[in-house]
Amino acid sequence: MPIREERSTAVVFDGAKMPDLSEAGRQSAEKLFATATMLLAHGGQNLFGEWSIADADLALMLNRLVLNGDKVPEALADYASFQWQRASIQRYVALSAKR
Repeated sequence: MPIREERSTAVVFDGAKMPDLSEAGRQSAEKLFATATMLLAHGGQNLFGEWSIADADLALMLNRLVLNGDKVPEALADYASFQWQRASIQRYVALSAKR
């Protein structure tokens, strides 16, 4: 998946900055945006009503782009930011920082 190759989690956990996305990376990002927008069309804060690990996974994928400064639709950036504030995710981020 081009996003995972071009936007590693080092962007999220180490503050790394990556070069612009390739054409394949941009197409992959657009597909991610379309799918996430469709899944969140209900207007809720979580993908499937109650929070699930899928929310953490999607937020991580979106934050690979958001934290690199890539253009992400505002609603999806807000979703990722909201999910990232969850206490369990913050504990995980803190543990990852200790490595």
